[in-house]
Amino acid sequence: MMMIIFFLNGLSFGGLGLAAYLQIRQGVNFPLKKHLPWLAAFGFICGTNSWVEMFISSGVDDNLSQTLTLLRLLLQPLTGLILLKFGWGIFKQMAPLPAWMSFIPGVLIVPFAYVITYAATTFITPSPIDIPIDIWSRYLLYLPGSVLAGAGFLRQWQIQRKEGFHDVAMLMFGAGMAFLFEAFVVGLIVPAAPYGPASYYNYDRVAHNAFIGEQAFSNQAYGLSAWLDYKQVLNVTGLPIEFWRMISTFAVTFFVVRGLGVFEALRKRQLERLQKERDRAQEDAYQTQIIARKTAEKWTDALVSINRQITLLVNVDSILLEISRMAQKLLKSDFVGLGLLNEDRSELLLKCHGHEDVFEMVSTSIFVDNSLILETVKTNRSFRSEIDTSAEVLRSVCPILGESAQSIASVPLVLDNLPIGALWIAKCDESADIYSDTDLVWLECLADQAVITIQHSLMMSKLQSLSVVEERARIAREMHDGLAQVLGYLNLQVQTLQALFKQGKDKELQTELAYMREAIQSAHADVRENILSLRTTLANEKGLISALDEYIDEFSIQTGLDVRFLNEIAEPLNLASIAEVQLICILQEALANVRKHAKATQVEVLLAKKNDEDVDYVRMEVVDDGIGFAKEKSNRTFGLQTMYERASSVDGNLEIHSTLGKGTTISSKLPCLLPEQMHEHGLLLPE
Repeated sequence: MMMIIFFLNGLSFGGLGLAAYLQIRQGVNFPLKKHLPWLAAFGFICGTNSWVEMFISSGVDDNLSQTLTLLRLLLQPLTGLILLKFGWGIFKQMAPLPAWMSFIPGVLIVPFAYVITYAATTFITPSPIDIPIDIWSRYLLYLPGSVLAGAGFLRQWQIQRKEGFHDVAMLMFGAGMAFLFEAFVVGLIVPAAPYGPASYYNYDRVAHNAFIGEQAFSNQAYGLSAWLDYKQVLNVTGLPIEFWRMISTFAVTFFVVRGLGVFEALRKRQLERLQKERDRAQEDAYQTQIIARKTAEKWTDALVSINRQITLLVNVDSILLEISRMAQKLLKSDFVGLGLLNEDRSELLLKCHGHEDVFEMVSTSIFVDNSLILETVKTNRSFRSEIDTSAEVLRSVCPILGESAQSIASVPLVLDNLPIGALWIAKCDESADIYSDTDLVWLECLADQAVITIQHSLMMSKLQSLSVVEERARIAREMHDGLAQVLGYLNLQVQTLQALFKQGKDKELQTELAYMREAIQSAHADVRENILSLRTTLANEKGLISALDEYIDEFSIQTGLDVRFLNEIAEPLNLASIAEVQLICILQEALANVRKHAKATQVEVLLAKKNDEDVDYVRMEVVDDGIGFAKEKSNRTFGLQTMYERASSVDGNLEIHSTLGKGTTISSKLPCLLPEQMHEHGLLLPE
């Protein structure tokens, strides 16, 4: 029976040590981790000690019994010492200890010194050595070690319960109570001995107390533990103390091993939570990247749209209003203002503004007197308000709204390294966030686009002036090549007529007069045609169809040709402004060639809208019933080349079909604007 108890006891402690060792090898992280080596050593040594007692009780020979007894003498105090180290470690770890408890290790030196001194005097007595070692190991090492371990596990029970881990808390409670029970059955119940506490707490004294009855229990000389010895436990319970120690060992092993396993499950649970948090953080980062990418795409589309409008020669005011609209929308602002310096650079005048859904150019002079905006222009540096920016300086930020701003961002407009104005945005809502440095960077991008727009407008004004000069030069050349030559010819003809008159050659005189009349009529037609061309080309207030119809009517009246205009387009032409100008110029050049060279009586001008490869275009045909011509021998080469160049300049094309004696057809195709281009030109209303 005792051998089985010792075997199971050793097996249980060995399992405890193995479980603690495996937890060390797995590298888990939980509150008791750094004390696991002591717990593993305690389990292995206790298990070894139980098996040594098993072999001793089995009746081995004397030599082996002496060796095992000596081994047991070494293992017994070592077990208690390791348990004390483990108990003190986990007890100290649970919570900050009072300052006075730091003296406990020093205080323990006193009983250890007493044990050593007492043992030295005892070992020379004839009593067995193993008994005092067993007794003092239990009293001074095993008992306080078990109590400290139990107290430490009970503190862990409280901590885990407060954190909501009730499964771990219950196991910690069980382990604490098991260690306290271990302290009772292992640390207090000792063999009888004729010295120290064992002289009172031993089975001989307890046997005598049992004989005399209740009188022994009331005797103050023997104390409360007079019955705590091996034999009294057997007498009271009918089971030896080794059995109860085995039960205590099972309880400690069960709760501690289970507790370590639950800590591992808890660690996995924490790892899962950390994984979820990491996944959530990654998802948040991914969503942030998506938002940032969408924001960048919006800004890219906005800047590309503005650049396209600049390229397509959209009106400068329309582009500035579009810049204001994008600044308000993309930067979530309540007010957007764009101001330019006057000619002498002394005042900043509001050029355009936007708030809510209203964006408009300013027709009257509105002076911008806000110190922050003026400082931006003066220093040529961007500015954004902070939380502590004075409310006084933010009052005049929105001159149109008449209300104070809560935050502002302002950037200068710089042309050729000189500030020409400022672009600023403001928020009036008190709950709105202040502008960030990123917002300031985006606003600077829009300011750059505004400067490019203004610079491009100045360049276009110069180009228009040059175009007027060039057109005047062209008319001058034509007058020089046409009217001037005719006048020179007439001068010579007048001299010829004078000579013929003096000679009395009436017939030749009549012939020369006919030639002169024809030359004068041709010059007169050229002058009237140039005047008509200039008036039609520069009539920007008229629509294209009206301009074409008027020009054809007047051309027909002037030339006497039967010119018919067939318009098959009922919807808007959707041509760019420059394409409309080129279309009129091509028509003028074609009709001029008909008048000068075709000798036609009828001319048809057809205007239609077609679709080719999903691209809409306007097709214009000029068909005459004249004599036709051969291109390689034609004197129209200069005029034809001009028409080719005009069509090509707007991504169109020109085709000429002519047959001698059967007339000529001039066909031009000019592409229409795409939907997004029509929106930029103001030909489509925004959705």
